[in-house]
Amino acid sequence: MSIFAALMTTVVTGVWSDAAAWVKEQVSGPPELKVHADDFMGCNDRYRSASLAELKNRAKTAAQEGVIIPSAANPPSVSATVQAKTSKAIVVTDAKVTVLSRRPLPTEGAVVKVTGCGGGLYPRPFEVDLTGSGTVEPDKSGRGRAEDFPFTVSSDDPEQFTFNVKHVRGDVRFAIVLTWVSDGESGTTRLDDGGNGYRTMSRPDDLPQYRQVDLLGAD
Repeated sequence: MSIFAALMTTVVTGVWSDAAAWVKEQVSGPPELKVHADDFMGCNDRYRSASLAELKNRAKTAAQEGVIIPSAANPPSVSATVQAKTSKAIVVTDAKVTVLSRRPLPTEGAVVKVTGCGGGLYPRPFEVDLTGSGTVEPDKSGRGRAEDFPFTVSSDDPEQFTFNVKHVRGDVRFAIVLTWVSDGESGTTRLDDGGNGYRTMSRPDDLPQYRQVDLLGAD
């Protein structure tokens, strides 16, 4: 091969590589938001679709299983760590709640009451209201740094959001949808417990209520 031919091959290869990189960048779009969401958790009373005999057999875990019943004084929460997959910044502009289903409260089963709770960490707290269509507002109850959207994140500058559920009506499954923007393009990321939705309910006062300590001491 002549020197000229080798030079032309190098030039064409370089141009093709640059063009391929440009096409890949255009097709891939903005950097994707990376989210790790914890389970819906809280030191709260729980609804159990179980008889008293079944609760006694599982007394040690009776207060850690079942459907969480929120209270304004001690709200359960979904915590999510949010960052970009690359160093390019993403602006998280909003969070909304989608109510996936709402059913009447159960008429069978029992409520297991907790008797003590530890402290918690609330980095960016938001209050979720599930009594209607669902709203998300900064939680200004004094736990954590209450600020409203937007937030800017990147791969080395994450944020952690905590969505506290204080009010609910009925037996509800819900999801949280984050909206974000990068390079002028928008996207959404949905937190929904693997597609199942997070489940919670208001207190079914007509059902029996037992303290876990009583179940442990029952004959």
